[in-house]
Amino acid sequence: NSGYTFDPSRNICAQITSDFQLSLRLDRYLLHKLHNLSYSIEHLNIVGLETISIDPINNKHINQSDHYALQLIIHFRIRPITHRSALVLLPPMNIWPLIESFREKYDPLFNQWPPHIKLFWPFFDLIDTEDDEENILLPLRLLFAQYKSFDIEINEIDSFKENHISFMKLNQQSTEYVKQLYENIKQLFPQWLFNNENNYNLHMTLAQFDSMKKQNQVKPLLTLTEPIQFPVRYVYILRQTSDDHKTSFHIAYQLPLGSVMEPIGLNPYSNISFELQEFFNKMNLYEDKKSYEQKQEKFNRLSICFEEIFNKNTLHYFTYAFFPYGSFRLGLNGEDLDTVFILSEQKSTNNNNKTNLDQIFLQLRYDSLALNQHIINLLTSQINNDLNNEIIDCRNIQAVYPIISILFHDQTRVEIFVQINEKSILNEQYQDETYLLSNFHEPIHGVHDTERLITYVRSPPMFQHLLIFIRTWAQNVGLYGQVYGYLCGYSWAILCACICHRFLPLNSFHFSIEEFFILVEKFFSTYSHFNWSSESVCLYSKNYYSDQSSIDNRGSMHILCPSPPYINTSRSTIDSTCYLIIQGFQKVHKIIEKKLKYEDTLKEILQLSNHFPDKTIQSILQLTLSGKTISELYQWIGYMKSRLAHFLNGCQVECNLFVQTQNNIEIRKQNLERFYSIGFQLNEQILSRHQQFYYCLNKFLEQFTICSFRSETMKISYKLMSIHDWNRERMKT
Repeated sequence: NSGYTFDPSRNICAQITSDFQLSLRLDRYLLHKLHNLSYSIEHLNIVGLETISIDPINNKHINQSDHYALQLIIHFRIRPITHRSALVLLPPMNIWPLIESFREKYDPLFNQWPPHIKLFWPFFDLIDTEDDEENILLPLRLLFAQYKSFDIEINEIDSFKENHISFMKLNQQSTEYVKQLYENIKQLFPQWLFNNENNYNLHMTLAQFDSMKKQNQVKPLLTLTEPIQFPVRYVYILRQTSDDHKTSFHIAYQLPLGSVMEPIGLNPYSNISFELQEFFNKMNLYEDKKSYEQKQEKFNRLSICFEEIFNKNTLHYFTYAFFPYGSFRLGLNGEDLDTVFILSEQKSTNNNNKTNLDQIFLQLRYDSLALNQHIINLLTSQINNDLNNEIIDCRNIQAVYPIISILFHDQTRVEIFVQINEKSILNEQYQDETYLLSNFHEPIHGVHDTERLITYVRSPPMFQHLLIFIRTWAQNVGLYGQVYGYLCGYSWAILCACICHRFLPLNSFHFSIEEFFILVEKFFSTYSHFNWSSESVCLYSKNYYSDQSSIDNRGSMHILCPSPPYINTSRSTIDSTCYLIIQGFQKVHKIIEKKLKYEDTLKEILQLSNHFPDKTIQSILQLTLSGKTISELYQWIGYMKSRLAHFLNGCQVECNLFVQTQNNIEIRKQNLERFYSIGFQLNEQILSRHQQFYYCLNKFLEQFTICSFRSETMKISYKLMSIHDWNRERMKT
């Protein structure tokens, strides 16, 4: 970004300058970045921010100077293009035997290369740095997200006479599709970095000979009895581990095509072993096809619904996009379909062409809360009009951020987060959501965080399997749910991503149940011994990750999301819930140490159940919530969840109490009544005399009294009881 003299947070002129799209002051750039030069910052600090007091009584200060200085430690690295790295397409494993039967006999590079279709070779030398992620892997993935998976068909074997190579030739349609992909990849990077090939010949090498005579002798044997067809769902980066050019290439990164990853269990061409797939089927860990298609259909229906009110006829100054994120984008079986609706202002060249909707948005653009609420009202009204016969409930949840929650008749739940981009984009930059998706420097809520995970994990299919296994275990044992003081789904995803990145075998094209078990063992051994009190878990180790504000450092387990501003995804954890989570890790690690068969151990882990309350708990605070309708009750419960973390934090910090929270809302006799319980290690008599505890409890209950949307039928009550009385009451109901 262009430089500035004054701090833009305090000076409006500096703010305009620093946010401007063009580079106004090239002399203010710290670095003019070169295409083949990358750098990483070890330490960065601004000096000269301190102010001088000139009127202590009226608290008036002046800046020491209108300029600031930097303290900086920076590392530079030339990024070479190397023959040890290649960007390729790989056929699925079930196609290999046919291809390898030829290559084993006639290709001298049979042991060095897997069967592949070359896109770029040589390619960038990736050495596992954040710069690799920011400048190569993430731009590639965001490009591939705009492509759908496609099929390749090979119907003949041809040869290059000049170098005596025989190869499998793609048909015309496959060739055109791959060439389009090739050209778009070239546009991501300076063309001079790659060999300037006037004729890019797509092929899959079968045989290499040292003379035309030998090639002609073998040619009659190289025939196809029928065309070969296979799907392309990933693009692969292959890498050699040494410089001798003789070692085998292994998969360094596997980047999926399409905005939504293919659900695990629905891919017949997966590189996951049959034994591992069978285990997941037995334990019912895969999402069934019907459930996935229902979510896909709901997303498409909502996209069409929003297009009716937000389109080129109704908006000239603004543009919008609608993306899935979270579990659905990762191809996992999640309870909800998480989506984000994003609105961006365009820099229009025609100032007289404002629509009615443009004028409303322009009037509200400096009041983000009002604009956000107006968009939510428009979306909610449109959903109720278009989908009224398909939905049970559509409501606005007033949580930390407003969310639209929709429950369909088939029990599919969709949640819509509304994001408004403050910076405007040029009209020519915006093309069918491409710019918003590709511009990861201004992250879309949930989307770019998910994409960074996908590029970091090396093998998305193995990551999918590990995450669904760990998440199922966490739900079974009651350690899942950020609103209850435990870890949210995204926190578990980051923990799994770090394990995959560090411990996935480099030389494997096919993952066995043994390799999966090793990842599970590494997960529990790593995090049961992790120093949670002083360390953070993040995808890349940078000094500025640990130097967060006090707001981002709340909580006892710091798991930082990979996108700026690196918000701690586990701020709701407290010492008590952190202890329970670590205890859960340690229990599983003891099971693994028994050294049973892989499948038996994995099964035993998933059969662990929730122990609420813990044996140390002596008293229970039970909340009872009720409403006139199910919709009203759900709204009331959502409000309770949004206020719960502050109360739990007060019990821990201000009252020094050990807290165990229930990670679900209970239904007993009455359908319009719900119960939520919190356990304490003190007995109810001592706790009832704890003044600070009652101060925190009353502050918590006051939030329900002042709730803006509360009706007379929305009620809440509490009861403090012994563990014995609580168990007896539950037995009755």
